[in-house]
Amino acid sequence: MILEPEVKAAALTAELPDGGGDFRLFLQNELLRRCKVNPRYSLRAFARSLGIEPSALSKLLAGKRSVSRPMFSRLSARLGLDPRAAQRFAPPETSEKKRAAQAAIHGDNFSQISLDAFQVIADWYHFALLELMTVEGFQPDPAWIARALGLSLPEVRFAIERLVRLGLLEITASGEMRRLEQVTTIGPEFTNAALRKVQRQVLEMAMRALEEVPIEQRDQSAMTMAVNLDRLPAAKEKIKAFRRRLCAFLEAEPPKGEVYHLSISLYPVTDAQGANEARGQARRPGSKSRISGGTKG
Repeated sequence: MILEPEVKAAALTAELPDGGGDFRLFLQNELLRRCKVNPRYSLRAFARSLGIEPSALSKLLAGKRSVSRPMFSRLSARLGLDPRAAQRFAPPETSEKKRAAQAAIHGDNFSQISLDAFQVIADWYHFALLELMTVEGFQPDPAWIARALGLSLPEVRFAIERLVRLGLLEITASGEMRRLEQVTTIGPEFTNAALRKVQRQVLEMAMRALEEVPIEQRDQSAMTMAVNLDRLPAAKEKIKAFRRRLCAFLEAEPPKGEVYHLSISLYPVTDAQGANEARGQARRPGSKSRISGGTKG
């Protein structure tokens, strides 16, 4: 799956990472946050902290039960929500089950996930889960997926729900999982917080791979060079083309055994222009500061 800053097709919409006003998604993210802090934390423990039955919480998180205003008042008090947050998440006077936001993706193989939608799936494992489905021996079982990706069971279940809601994944009547897209492309808002978050995660995983993955199973290298800045746009296009060619090469023949990340970083390690500007300012007549490479004598 290719993650690139470009426009290719229609956009989807979804809630913001903290729930975007959806209390159910807020609870999901709060459970995930606690699981990351304590890997042994469970839905049962979360239900106990909220003062409700685990089965009721499970239905609520899955969207099979709506939150009444009395229940919301109790849960918000348990969570310690301030008045502003409580007002944001409070259900309407006449509560009805919110429909899952799902839209069809149009265009060719590449589609754009809008900023809002991508912020919901700004964690690396959503795309890895979709790729894992093409690996030989894949099992459509959340526990198996959690083991393969090194995630908690709640993380996997919520990820599946988001992908279904966004129209990227389908669960058949027999319980099988089916991908609805071959390639997903992130839109042009490549400076948004969601994209920065997932790129940061990819880089952190690359650092761990440097220590934990045998050299036979990875390739990590770097080059340092002085460049013509006018050629950077063309260089970025060449990098994009290379990513796609390598992706096509590695995916061309079965069987597929594992899911890999390909991360390419091109960035400056100097600020020569800034240094020259500072030097020019220091040499202006009447300047109180002076840059000198010699000594008095």
